[in-house]
Amino acid sequence: MNSSITKRWIKGSLATTVTVMIVAMVVLSFYVRNSYYSAAENIILTRINTINGTLTASANQKESERVQLLYRMSEEFTEKDKFEFMFIGTNGKIMATSTGFMPSDDMHMTDIALAQKSADGIAVNTYHTEMGEKVMTATCIIQPAMENIYAIRLVTGMTRVDGEIGILIALGAMMVLALIGISILSGMYFIRSIVNPLRNIENTAAKISKGEFDVRIENTYNDEIGQLCDTINNMASELGRTDEIKNEFISSVSHELRTPLTAIKGWAETLNAAPDRETVSKGTQVILTETERLYAMVENLLDFSRLQQSELKFTKEKLDLVAEIGDVAIMFGPRCRQNSIRLEYDEPEDIIPVFADKNRLRQVMVNLLDNAIKYTPIGGKIEIIINNNKKQGTVSVSVTDNGKGIHPDDIDKVTQKFYKGKGAKRGSGIGLALVKEIITAHGGEFTVESQLGEYTKMTFTLITIRSMKGH
Repeated sequence: MNSSITKRWIKGSLATTVTVMIVAMVVLSFYVRNSYYSAAENIILTRINTINGTLTASANQKESERVQLLYRMSEEFTEKDKFEFMFIGTNGKIMATSTGFMPSDDMHMTDIALAQKSADGIAVNTYHTEMGEKVMTATCIIQPAMENIYAIRLVTGMTRVDGEIGILIALGAMMVLALIGISILSGMYFIRSIVNPLRNIENTAAKISKGEFDVRIENTYNDEIGQLCDTINNMASELGRTDEIKNEFISSVSHELRTPLTAIKGWAETLNAAPDRETVSKGTQVILTETERLYAMVENLLDFSRLQQSELKFTKEKLDLVAEIGDVAIMFGPRCRQNSIRLEYDEPEDIIPVFADKNRLRQVMVNLLDNAIKYTPIGGKIEIIINNNKKQGTVSVSVTDNGKGIHPDDIDKVTQKFYKGKGAKRGSGIGLALVKEIITAHGGEFTVESQLGEYTKMTFTLITIRSMKGH
């Protein structure tokens, strides 16, 4: 992970930063060099234009006087430490210099050629001498020519200028390198501030994936990483709780399966011992009852599994909700009487049409009534109420018992798969979860209300349709 993030940062941010700085350095170097050379060119042009202007102003004097004037200007030239003053004869040779040093190279011939091509007879040139020194020259052709003097020439060395440019470029390069260094240090610090927590998160997540749901990430971050740590810690808590629920579910289901299987096995052995007719009848009834119980339990498990995998198919049709509820209420009547429980159901006279799966809707009512009977004491009461809200186009069906109720901590969790709250009785822990899934699949809602020690009310709401007619 460290290598991957670092590589992406180097290829992305750092590479871009370095490229931009290098380009900026090249542009800066080009600008500084042009600025210095332009300044030097302006200075040398100003000097030679001044000399040329003086000579032009003396055009009406005698030639000898003009020559004397030119030589006097050469002798009195105040910037001999910066420029070298040269006279070039009509034969193209250097006649004299302000320093007395006669250069051996013939580059001035190129300068004269450039001046001749120039409109004003003045040209600036930069080159290296035979000695390797870089110089800048300004050559001016004298108009009109005086005796043997054809042109004047100023020469200045560019070594100092190049030195100053080099210093500025070096300082700029040092600044660029410093900025790149700062970028690298700050970038690596930033990357480590991400990578190190991620490595810790990765190690913790690996432990969680191996089933160590009690591990937690020490969260000392107040940013997105901190939010990620909280999310993973919450995930570990939920996984741990789910694991506990799963174990409880396995234990509960094992117990639920063992009870009817034990009864079936015991009565099968009894029937095998050639019992009398009364015993056969009683044993057969017990076996059938326990088999039905097993079948219902397995069906619930299979249905819930199919719902979780989106494999449970619904065959929806127009049906009368009142009739379906009434059928289930009639079916549970004997069982309620057997347990001395009063089942109250005031069936509405009107038809309430809904678009639903008949079998799944009956399954919902069976689970709700079975759950209510399970927690209603002897002599208790279960009430079924249908409320048709025509204005909103919905119908709600509630099953209320006066049993011991549900603990407040468990109300929001009873519809979770495999969850069994405080004081829960036998069962797989998926009955209410299955109810919620079926109602949700029908576009409805399922809610649970309860007051500990007083009542429990479970309600599902469906959308009604206008009539039973049509398709």
